[in-house]
Amino acid sequence: MFKNLTIKSRLIFILSFLLIFVLGIQVVGLFGMSSAIGGLKTVYLDRSIPLSQVTHIESLLLHNRLAITSALVMPTREIIENKTATVEKNIETIIRTWEAYIATNLTPMESKLANKFALDHRKYISEGVLPAVAALRANKIGEANRILVEKIRPLYPAVSETIDALVLLQIDETKIKYTEEQKRYQTIRNILIASIVLALVLAALFSLIFIRSIFRPLEDVVNIARSVAAGNLRQEIQVRSKNEIGQLMQALKEMRDSLVDTIGRVRDSEAHTRALLNNLIVGVTSVDEQGAIRSFNPAAERIFDYPESEIIGQNIGLLFPPQGQGQDQHIDYLENYLKTGSKAFGVTTEVAGLRKNGATFPLDIAVVEMHGGERRMFVVILRDISERKLVEEQKASLMADLESANEELKSFAYVASHDLKAPLRAIGALADWLSTDYADKFDDEGREHMRLLVSRVHRMGNLIDGILQYSRVGRVRETPVAVDVGEVVEDVIELLAPPPNINITVENHLPTVIIEPTRIQQILQNLISNAIKYMDKPRGEIRITCIAEGEQWKFSVVDNGPGIESRHFERIFQLFQTLAPRDRIESTGVGLALVKKIVEMYGGSVGLESTIGKGSTFFFTLPKTSLIDNSTKGTAA
Repeated sequence: MFKNLTIKSRLIFILSFLLIFVLGIQVVGLFGMSSAIGGLKTVYLDRSIPLSQVTHIESLLLHNRLAITSALVMPTREIIENKTATVEKNIETIIRTWEAYIATNLTPMESKLANKFALDHRKYISEGVLPAVAALRANKIGEANRILVEKIRPLYPAVSETIDALVLLQIDETKIKYTEEQKRYQTIRNILIASIVLALVLAALFSLIFIRSIFRPLEDVVNIARSVAAGNLRQEIQVRSKNEIGQLMQALKEMRDSLVDTIGRVRDSEAHTRALLNNLIVGVTSVDEQGAIRSFNPAAERIFDYPESEIIGQNIGLLFPPQGQGQDQHIDYLENYLKTGSKAFGVTTEVAGLRKNGATFPLDIAVVEMHGGERRMFVVILRDISERKLVEEQKASLMADLESANEELKSFAYVASHDLKAPLRAIGALADWLSTDYADKFDDEGREHMRLLVSRVHRMGNLIDGILQYSRVGRVRETPVAVDVGEVVEDVIELLAPPPNINITVENHLPTVIIEPTRIQQILQNLISNAIKYMDKPRGEIRITCIAEGEQWKFSVVDNGPGIESRHFERIFQLFQTLAPRDRIESTGVGLALVKKIVEMYGGSVGLESTIGKGSTFFFTLPKTSLIDNSTKGTAA
């Protein structure tokens, strides 16, 4: 039955038995020790205390006799009062102590002696001590001396002998009781020692049984595990029990089966990896710590024209042209990693490769270290970038052609604007001269035609200037400086000189930004001038605000003008687009396009919110990067 128990159950049974046994020993020991302590307490209560009481009585008797004697020797009033009071007090103490003594557990012999002492002491007190005290207090020294000689001295020996006998009897009884309790304690100690020895013997016996029933099967499990670890996966594993060792054997069997399955999967994975490497379009080779090639996939064969059988075992330096003192480029790269552990290792690097026929070609290479096992291995990934380099050369050539065309376009814009503005200025001057000198010659229709001519000449000039400004954005750059936007707004308002019916207000603090001064002025001037130009209310209100939105500042120009339909929101930011006829409101259609181009050049955005009849809000954002904390108090114009 014991063999069918699990190891856990066996261990619990053994430990429980030993625990109960030890607890039993402890209980017996505690009971014995308690009994021994009780015996010692009995010795103290029954013998030690009565002995002290009897001794105290004997001392007081002697003290009374000496007190009476000293009073007779020096019979002064003070001494007589002092000594007689002491004697009376001692008599009361003797009576109380004697009553406490006879209340203890007395042996028959003690009772007999106690009765005799009581009689003798009563006679000694009544016939001797008390009459002597009375005589002394009456100052009858002679009478007191007679009582001392005739009564106290003859009666004292009987009392003294009885009390001495009680003292000796108490001492003898105390020795007897102490010896008995000591023997009892030794007996209990011997029992405890024997119990401990027995517990050790039982523990050793149970340990031997436990070892025989557990460690032999464990040795079998260890031997089977070593056999499996050595590669004997066909080792027969039999499970003969259901206890923990049987469960361990079952787990070992399942581990063996799982290991067989894992090895099969690893072999399949190896075959899959081999197939994957064989079908990669980039070259992959593995290299050991000495630089010897250990594997070479088909793509690498195609890149370098080496068959795998020929390159395996060769140093990887064979794939690169020599570089200085006969050493190849890649070996320097690999040795640098081994010496310094460079973090750049694994990053793609452009080098020159060497084909079997001696031709060199551009090559991308990346080396990755494989960790595992004691040996260090490296995977080298190789890509032929000959076609990419050709494309890059073509791209560089196209970029050069584009830059050349851009320069020609810049020159054309400047020359065209100069050549256009020269005759335009002549036409404008002639029209002004005609309008002035021949004003009385024209009728109303003629004067209107001349006004339109002058207006369109000015519009053409503004349009040419706008085109030049638009073409220069992003091409002609100023040095960015710290610009106080609040001051720029004040300058723009002063420059535009709005009519009295239009009120312009800066509502909150405007920051200082790092930007080209001309660009921020162009943005604000175009937005504010548009708000003034298209105002249709008798009392115009234009508000300029700025708020922080995440990592950007959002500037807004708000007006109470006519508003813009939502279908025109995108169109008005396109070049040469206007909503009102140019003959009614002078506009080139370049301003908002210029604003949009400048804002986007700085990584911001521009937009519009509008309600017909209530007004519009044009807003733009600029990144907070490179902004300087500053503020400008609100101003009004």
